Amino acid sequence: MNEPDLKSVFPGVDDSRIAQAREILRPFSQLVPVTIEGSRVLLPDNNSLWRGMQFWGLMTSEISIDFSLFCIAGTCKNCKSRLRLPGNPERVSALACQTQVQPGLEVVRLPMGFLFRKRPGRPWDAAPG
Repeated sequence: MNEPDLKSVFPGVDDSRIAQAREILRPFSQLVPVTIEGSRVLLPDNNSLWRGMQFWGLMTSEISIDFSLFCIAGTCKNCKSRLRLPGNPERVSALACQTQVQPGLEVVRLPMGFLFRKRPGRPWDAAPG
């Protein structure tokens, strides 16, 4: 898979954060638009929502995670989130660590231990999805 050039998508992000992101992610070919609590983000395909949100936090500092609360394996069930899946108007509960990132996914409510802080002047809000 050919990864997108993260330096061009996230100008100003230092190389150490990009290296950290590559260590936690499965191989991916594109960043796909996902909505988190009403804000557009770009998460790597072929990864769980959990890893995608961890990636977004590394790239933008908009998401922070209290890692002491989670197992990242589906056992603790603490990452249960309220989601709206593409093509389905109903909200569902699902584990972020077991949910695959897909275009159009909407996170209606993050679990306790995840904090999303939207920064002003975000270039991703204006980008086409």
